[in-house]
Amino acid sequence: MSAMVLASPATAQTQLSATCGITGNATAPASITYDPFSPAGLSEVTIPLVLRRNRGLLTGRTNEVSLVLTAPSGTPPLEVTYLGYRVLYAEGATAGRPRSLNSRDNGAGAAGEIRYDFGNLFASDLSAPLNLRVTVPPGTDLSAGEPIVFDILYICSGEGGMLSVPTPVRDTGALRINVNTVSALQAYYAGSALDFGEIGDATTAAVLAAPDRYTTSLANSLRVRSSGPFEVRVRSQNDFKLTYPGGSLSDAAQTIRYSARFLGQDVTSNASFGTRTCARAGIGGEAGTLPLRATLKEGGSAKTPAPNYADTISITFTPIVTASSATSCAGL
Repeated sequence: MSAMVLASPATAQTQLSATCGITGNATAPASITYDPFSPAGLSEVTIPLVLRRNRGLLTGRTNEVSLVLTAPSGTPPLEVTYLGYRVLYAEGATAGRPRSLNSRDNGAGAAGEIRYDFGNLFASDLSAPLNLRVTVPPGTDLSAGEPIVFDILYICSGEGGMLSVPTPVRDTGALRINVNTVSALQAYYAGSALDFGEIGDATTAAVLAAPDRYTTSLANSLRVRSSGPFEVRVRSQNDFKLTYPGGSLSDAAQTIRYSARFLGQDVTSNASFGTRTCARAGIGGEAGTLPLRATLKEGGSAKTPAPNYADTISITFTPIVTASSATSCAGL
């Protein structure tokens, strides 16, 4: 699967303004894939950031800019550095950056922020590429198909009659990073066998009169971790009938009917469940606990005696990148 990291395109033409300002554009190679379950993560991807400055009607122009990137609350913990210094900060935690532009030293002299001097009236309105290094630590909970958006917080100086901006200005959603996250999924069963116990003497009337007694524990569940939504299918080997080895599924005396409660639905046959689409469970599986219970529908007193009536339920999970509609399936 191919992948890319992109930012919102800068304005095609230089913006005319009475005050200094910038827009940004960053593009990464189209060969980046992030697997949230890989122990390697995604390390040190280079993204060249190009800034475009505002100009005035005549000689006014943005001269120098100092900026940092800010991550809105809930953004995954990516690391973005410039010239070896971290320049991405959590919202409200920039430690006073960007600072004043008294210093003329771009880059390393302004640790923790990005500074650039565009130059005189005849210099290009585009900056040289400013190489950002993006690291995604292993296990970062990135969502397949969903972008990560950063704000730019900047101050700038104007020349030729253009006003300076000494107080930080926010450019909301200025950088849009599309990490093409692999839609990956891990699932396992947590619990014990769905065991009804000894039912040889139980009549169907007694079973139907006390369904809780003949229902398996609430503690059994499927546990899912996923970076994106996923489809679920449920199928029983014997079409939700218990039988013994050599027993005939077409002989009512050799089968015992039961139902399974899964994703909020009572499943009584292979045809009754269909396909369900669940919202992403998260890499930590915080939304991926899917309880599974089984309830007996017949007693065993009138059935052919056998010690090992059984069936096998298969639950298939298929990761998908996007879904037009998905249900939060946790706890159903």
